[in-house]
Amino acid sequence: MGHNILIGVTGSISAYKIADVVSELGKQGHEVQVILTQSAAQFVSPLVLETLSGQPVKSALFGPEISGTEHIDLARWADLFVVAPASANTLAKLALGLADDLLTTVALATEAPMLIAPAMNTVMWEKPITQQHVRTLETRGAAFIAPAAGTLACGEVGVGKLAAVETIVTAINAALAAPIGDLTGVKVLITAGPTTTPIDAVRYITNHSTGRMGAAMAEEALRRGAEVRYVLGVDKGVVRPVPPDRTQARMTLVEVRTAEQMAEAALKFLPEVDGVIATAAVMDYRVASPASGKVKRASEPVTLDMLPSIDVLGTLKAAANGQWFLGFAAETDDVEANGRGKLDKKGLDFLFANPVARAGEASDTGFSVPTNGGVLLRREGTPLALPVMSKAELARRLWTAIA
Repeated sequence: MGHNILIGVTGSISAYKIADVVSELGKQGHEVQVILTQSAAQFVSPLVLETLSGQPVKSALFGPEISGTEHIDLARWADLFVVAPASANTLAKLALGLADDLLTTVALATEAPMLIAPAMNTVMWEKPITQQHVRTLETRGAAFIAPAAGTLACGEVGVGKLAAVETIVTAINAALAAPIGDLTGVKVLITAGPTTTPIDAVRYITNHSTGRMGAAMAEEALRRGAEVRYVLGVDKGVVRPVPPDRTQARMTLVEVRTAEQMAEAALKFLPEVDGVIATAAVMDYRVASPASGKVKRASEPVTLDMLPSIDVLGTLKAAANGQWFLGFAAETDDVEANGRGKLDKKGLDFLFANPVARAGEASDTGFSVPTNGGVLLRREGTPLALPVMSKAELARRLWTAIA
């Protein structure tokens, strides 16, 4: 059965790709209506989109043949509102709730899920204010199709290209298939973020985890009706989940620092939950005897005695009483094989394995980046490969796969 898909197109050289998106969605039986901003009309012809969609393209907010409630009619018609490509300017307006043209007015009026595919220069995409707007929209329930890396229209190389047509169409169908409320009544424990081990009173060892994946899993669980018990390892730059509107009462958050503290807090929650999602990047070793004061600088090498820290996931699994488990594994080599080994060794039901960069390299999956991708392994069933996408969209796909 087809759906009503409203696509808002903004000013970007990549706007021409939306013609192929509209065409493919029409072949799949969906009804498509397109809104063009004034800038977008400079890059793609309304006639092309009208021919492919079979619907007149909308762009004006006022006019002699425009109903005063057309923006409300469009907002209510849509089962899904897609903004692709989304310029930096439009992201800012959506995040601030501005409504100065037809696209942003409909966006403010609609109750339909929103799916956004940004496209812009790398510098514009990576600006903190742009990332803040993305985060704001994600906390309100919007999903993002991460921009691709490659040669941009300006000739520079970087992240900012509109995602491929196939990626956009796949994300649209996934968003339409994602049920809301399917986790109502489910209680889940999520561990997230890094853990630390102190060296002395002022120094400690940790890893690159920011907790962003765990936050995305928690926010999606709340959006779909679950209750979340969240144990977060804190450090500089850690991302805390922001519950969607009217879900705050369904989340309990406890902050810890060490692996031992994380295990203790998680064990207290374990008896009351139905399942466990272990996204935390737990330090495998701890300093045997941290100094109570500050260790002074020395000219000679210093040796630290390290002992294995507590296995948080293993401890939870050993204490479980019927709960299901989803683990995460960040690997630099043999990602699927090493992930399968961890799933089997710990007796998990699911494990998501993703590649991370080697030292000195960069990656669009893993730590400290807004995107991720890898393979979902199951104790029973075939692996599910998941391409690189925003962590919010990945959380939606993972929950749909395991729910």
